[in-house]
Amino acid sequence: MPVHKLQERTALGIQIRYSANFNNKEIRYLGAHRDDHYILILQEYGNSMINIDFRNIHIRGIAVFFILPGQVHHIPEADHSGGWFMAIDSALIDKSYHQVFEELALHQQVMSISAEKSAQLIKCAELLLSMFDDMDKPSVPATIIHSLASAYVGMFADLYKCSAPEKDKQNLRPEMITSEFRKLVGRQFKTVKNPSQYADALSLSLSYLNEVVKAVTGSPVSQWIHYEVVLEAKRMLYYSDLSVKQIAFALGYDDHAYFSRLFTKVSGTSPIQFRKSYRE
Repeated sequence: MPVHKLQERTALGIQIRYSANFNNKEIRYLGAHRDDHYILILQEYGNSMINIDFRNIHIRGIAVFFILPGQVHHIPEADHSGGWFMAIDSALIDKSYHQVFEELALHQQVMSISAEKSAQLIKCAELLLSMFDDMDKPSVPATIIHSLASAYVGMFADLYKCSAPEKDKQNLRPEMITSEFRKLVGRQFKTVKNPSQYADALSLSLSYLNEVVKAVTGSPVSQWIHYEVVLEAKRMLYYSDLSVKQIAFALGYDDHAYFSRLFTKVSGTSPIQFRKSYRE
């Protein structure tokens, strides 16, 4: 699975591009891959589709969208669409903005925005692009570029934050615990499978962690761990030729038969059936 690294393209930790009349012919070279950075998309016009972890998401008209580091994605369709694309290193994104994007990652919806909001983002993007010369070299100090990029990301995050329903202040702690838990799972699911280990890492009892996570997400702690394992397994089954045994070992399971049973239970199909159905 190719991993696109921003550092290999720029030492600044940021790239911004404008694409006009993007269409199916131009996306053939854009195969499925992961990025080690955030992607922020502002579509000004047209229609397109992006596939993220086996889910097709349609983007119609004026809209914004984001992709988190590590998510496997590709663009199966684009119908004369145009807009702005920003790649930015996670280290340059404010912690509060991280939280907004990560909380929304599970549902990860396209957001239609007004022409007024779009114009504000476009002005910021155009100013940012103007800070690079024709050779894609910065024409101003990096600190200025990073400050403006942070403002752009902040405007982006604020659109999502404002669209989310107000949360009761008494529910903030459960939300924060759940967010921290999911971050831990995302980083450690290959080596840490026991729910009690996550509870210990968060200095909580397992019963309380399970109660909180289930109340916020509707699913218990163990199901989230299995979700991350199976999602990564699906990526490997589809985008690699590794055997089920090799995939099981890579994901921390010595017993590949147990892994296959777990995959079948969570996804409703066996690893072999999944690979066959998605590759036909």
